[in-house]
Amino acid sequence: MTAPPINPSKLDIDILRELYREGAVNIAGVDPRLNATRIAHRLHVGRRRVAARLRVWKEVGFLRRYDVWLNPALVGVQGAWLNVRVEHPRVKPDLFRRLGLIDGVVSALDFVGEWISVGLVGPDEPSILRKMGVIRGLAGVLEVEGPGAWSAPSPKRPLTTLDLRIVRALRERPDASLSDTARRVGISTRTMTRRYSKLVGDWAVWFVPVFDFTALVPPIISLNLGVAPGTSRESIARALRKRFPLVLESRLLPGLPDSPSTVTLVFVTLPSAASFEELHRLAETLDGVESVEQLTMVRMHAFPEAFDRELTALVDAAGGLKPRLRRAKLA
Repeated sequence: MTAPPINPSKLDIDILRELYREGAVNIAGVDPRLNATRIAHRLHVGRRRVAARLRVWKEVGFLRRYDVWLNPALVGVQGAWLNVRVEHPRVKPDLFRRLGLIDGVVSALDFVGEWISVGLVGPDEPSILRKMGVIRGLAGVLEVEGPGAWSAPSPKRPLTTLDLRIVRALRERPDASLSDTARRVGISTRTMTRRYSKLVGDWAVWFVPVFDFTALVPPIISLNLGVAPGTSRESIARALRKRFPLVLESRLLPGLPDSPSTVTLVFVTLPSAASFEELHRLAETLDGVESVEQLTMVRMHAFPEAFDRELTALVDAAGGLKPRLRRAKLA
């Protein structure tokens, strides 16, 4: 049983911005152990306010959990997004079940209406195109756009055997404390803290939050803007924020194939559903904006099997898990 839906505030947006390491939404996710004290210090607010808000996110079901991903480059794969249009929203539940059976599909984002976004990984572009063809052939799918490559940071070093043990423990229990994870891995909390900081800081491990936007009262809009090269993401966000204060920026991304535009994603919390058309009209007037698409977000779906397989392959190549971790896992 979750608490009633909440109205997002400026504090919620500010906390999200701090959790994302570059101050904007990115595929590499957040640092979930960035504690309330540090966030409060950066935002110049009381620690109790931040801690209470993070607690509410879980109580209402907005932050469902974290999915822990390896940086795809560490396992020789690349990531891409697809936009999928279905014949009717009622086919979506079965479609999500089928997507989870396709090797390489790692995530999906549901929108109100006929569209969903799918994230997948593969060793090369031909493999991603083959997976795209499989999705295009699923019952209820009318159209598939893409692929659009992930704009992802490169890892700074390969993983050690100890790193692999830590990553497996993190994937099993993403919300566990570092001291608890250290006990399960069989190392000291000090070693665990140091190793964890390096894994996150080196972009080797990504904590991807899984959100349910139905836990929020107002609609949250994914505003997809095709923009001319050189357009400032920050200037777009500032202009939007003058009318809609609750704006969270994302990265500038490559456009779809055969498109000269780049794409910037901006997430906008509307005061009400009646503001949907007003947002579209405003976005069309912004300097550098060449196209506007806006979609109301519903919830995120995670499919962990792909990264489970990749991690298992790495562990097997490294000689398997040490006995101490085997005992901890069985316990």
